[in-house]
This record gives sequence, C-alpha cells and structure tokens, in this order.
Amino acid sequence: MNKLENKYYTKWLVLPAFLLFLVFFIIPNLASFVMGFTDWSLFYFDEPRWNGLDNFKRLFSEKNFWICVKNTFYFSVVTVLGKNILGFLMALLVQGEGRYKHFLRAAFFLPITISSLVVAIIFVSIYNPTNGLLNNLLSAVGLGKLGVDWLHTKGVALNAVCVMELWQQVGYTMCICLAGMESVPAEYYEASKIDGAGYWQRVFKVTIPLMVQSLTVSVMLSIISGIKVFAQIYGTTNGGPADSTQVLSTFLYKSFGNGYLGYSSAVGLFMTLLISVLTFTVVIIMRKKEVEM
Repeated sequence: MNKLENKYYTKWLVLPAFLLFLVFFIIPNLASFVMGFTDWSLFYFDEPRWNGLDNFKRLFSEKNFWICVKNTFYFSVVTVLGKNILGFLMALLVQGEGRYKHFLRAAFFLPITISSLVVAIIFVSIYNPTNGLLNNLLSAVGLGKLGVDWLHTKGVALNAVCVMELWQQVGYTMCICLAGMESVPAEYYEASKIDGAGYWQRVFKVTIPLMVQSLTVSVMLSIISGIKVFAQIYGTTNGGPADSTQVLSTFLYKSFGNGYLGYSSAVGLFMTLLISVLTFTVVIIMRKKEVEM
C-alpha cells in the first residue's frame, strides 16, 4: 500500500459510520430545530408556517408542562444520586480479589442487558396490588398494611418507577466506577497503608479523588438518562395517576401523537437545552475536583 492509499484508507473506513450518523442523528436534529419554530401539524401537513417563539410561549404557559418538568427533575435527582452512590458501593464490594467477585459483577450487570420495556412489564407484575410479589412478600412478613397499589397511588408511583430504574441501571454505573477504581495505581494504596490510613480513609482520601474522571462520566450519563426517561414511565404508568408521573418525554410523545409536530419539536428543543446546560455545568464543576496522577 503506497503512501497516498494509506493516507485515505482510514478515512474511507470512517465514511459508512459518518453517513449513518449524518442521516439518523445530525439531519433529524437540525430538522427538529427548524420545526420547533413552526406551526407544522398533521392538520396542515403541507402548509408549515414560521411562528417564531409561539410554541415556546404556549409551552411555558401550560400547567401540565411544569408538572412534567417537576417530575422529570425529581426522577433525575433520585436516580442520579441512587445510581452513583449504590454503584460506587457495589464497585467497592466487587473490587479486588474476592472469591465471588466475578459472579457478583455479572449478577449486578445483568439487568442492564434487558430491554427497559421488558423490565417495565416485570415490575408491573411485581407491583400488582393483589397478586404482586411485593405485596405478597409484605403480607408474609406481617407488614401487609404497608402494601399499596404501587403504580396507581399518587405520591408513590414515581418512587416505584425510580426503584425500577435503579434496579436496572445501577450495574452500569458500577462498571464505570470499577474502571475508575482499577485505574488508580497500587502504590498510592501502599503508601497510605504505610501512613496508617484505614480502609474508609483510603476510600475517601485516595480512591474518590483519583477517580473523579470516572465519576464525572457516570454522573453525566445518569443526568442524560434521567432527563430522557420514557420507556420506564410509558411501560408502567403512562404518566398516571393524574399526571403524577408525567415527564417531558411522555409529554412530547403525546403532543406528537396528537399531530402537533412543531409543538412537540419545541419540547424536544427544551429537553436538549436542559440536558446541555446540566451536563456542561456538571463537567465544569467536576473537572475542578480532578487530581493529576
């Protein structure tokens, strides 16, 4: 292979992936951005008209929209904290030379391989108020009074979906944290032992400061998945009861289903902006905490 062929060889290999990215990501997002400023709908499909900020004025004046924002933030905060705290603790558990570490790693990671809709169907069965595993288990240990209709009780349903999300996704966070822990050189731990540091002192003074980059990635991905949550809500409560689990993605889905294409695109633009602001803020804050190795 001559130098000229070698120069363009890798570029041709990248081309198929770039074309897929262009067709299925860049072009649709650019089109959505333009649509968000039009009144395009299925009722006037062939006559989209530019309406400036009207979609956003209508959006911000809707009471249901702010309910969705509140629910989305609640879901995101609970799951981001839960995933990262539990994922970190699970990573500590399976780190090192434990006898069952490989089995535990596989067991913790397994739920992430299941489709979110399949997980939703499983948890609908578990949360069933009459024949569900959870209420039957509570009754069996004498706590039957605590049993409720988990997915149809206002104030409880969103927390139940959060638990489902944590069960499925925490193993993925564990893997990210585990990768960060194993990137810390062993010499740092040996030096801290010589200085008399205990286990938890080593965790807080050595492990966490030196794996901030991994925690940044984990928190950022958790925020994105929290804001974008859809299948978990759609497959369990579909936004009910009384919109208490309605989130931005289901709001967008229902607007699109009602034929308001431009309006639903405006919701998508709001979500994109929200995700961008939150993730960039987290990255800026976390990078200040990073320690050079």
